[in-house]
Amino acid sequence: MKNIKYIFLVALSVLLFNRCENDFTGTEDINYISFEVKTPTVVVELGGSTEASISVYTTQKTGSDRTFNVEVVASGTTADAAVYTIPSTVTVPANSNEGVLTFTCQDNNLSEDPVTIALKISESDGLFTGNTASITVQKHCSLDLNDFVGTYSGDTPWGATQVETTMEGGKLYITGVGVAFLTGYWGEVITSMEALPVTVDMETGDFTIAQAAYVTTTYNGDPQATYFLSGYGNLNACSGTMYLYYDFAQPDYGISSYVDHPDIGGGDQSLFTEIITVQ
Repeated sequence: MKNIKYIFLVALSVLLFNRCENDFTGTEDINYISFEVKTPTVVVELGGSTEASISVYTTQKTGSDRTFNVEVVASGTTADAAVYTIPSTVTVPANSNEGVLTFTCQDNNLSEDPVTIALKISESDGLFTGNTASITVQKHCSLDLNDFVGTYSGDTPWGATQVETTMEGGKLYITGVGVAFLTGYWGEVITSMEALPVTVDMETGDFTIAQAAYVTTTYNGDPQATYFLSGYGNLNACSGTMYLYYDFAQPDYGISSYVDHPDIGGGDQSLFTEIITVQ
């Protein structure tokens, strides 16, 4: 009989605990409570906080309020304790079978990757409880291109970065990409350098730099073929970091890619990568 009862309770939790208006005919003699099946994803803005809620449902209605204890399940929680404020109890009002647990999540060193908060109703004599509820907390940072305008700092495989960005007509422009490679490793002298437009997806922060004439140089005083630059990457609004992957080409020398050239990059994209932060 015990096994039959538990199978019944599991089926009950899956099929019925999603809508408070359901009348659970024939179940009133079972004292059961569960979190709703669909658990929320809580989005927290950079530096902000968000109030959210999750419902609990019971099989019984009574003439007075009922209060149940709520626990954070450490084994199922990846969020730091500073990220959330969870009440220790939830109340189901009189003559109702639904209670609402309202809680707060805040950006207290919240990571960029989603984290979870696992909750359960505390067990007590005569009370059957449903499965653990897992709440997802996701940090969101609105992208403002003005935050990425300026001179950048960071290391590249060829030395310190010299990237600079500007805004013109509401569009982001970039220059200084690959300077350490051209002047340091390659040993050339830059005679002119363009600021190239950057096309940014404002939702994701992903960007592209369409291939265009970029730099002219000399080597031992001799003018070299114009370098063309192309690139792509991401502006991370949460960390303020630019991830930049670029490539040079010299069409006049028949070189379509420095990354893929066997005598230069050998296909190793990391040699032409800059992970940098605006100063």
